[in-house]
Amino acid sequence: MYTLQSINPTPAMTMSSPESGSNIAFNSGPDEMLRITRNGFYVRGVRVPADDREAVAVYNSFKQWITWTSMQAR
Repeated sequence: MYTLQSINPTPAMTMSSPESGSNIAFNSGPDEMLRITRNGFYVRGVRVPADDREAVAVYNSFKQWITWTSMQAR
């Protein structure tokens, strides 16, 4: 598993190696905000339906994660 760390000592984003399923997860502390897998997007552990609102849900989750991460860095 690969980990990208912000200034905060806990990892904010993790990526699995290709052998383990190619997942990307964005975490706020111990909570998972957004996970990207081969079969779809998950916001707070719930799969987002692939419809016309999918992009908005994923965008809003990513925006919340990036805001939380930048606030923790200060």
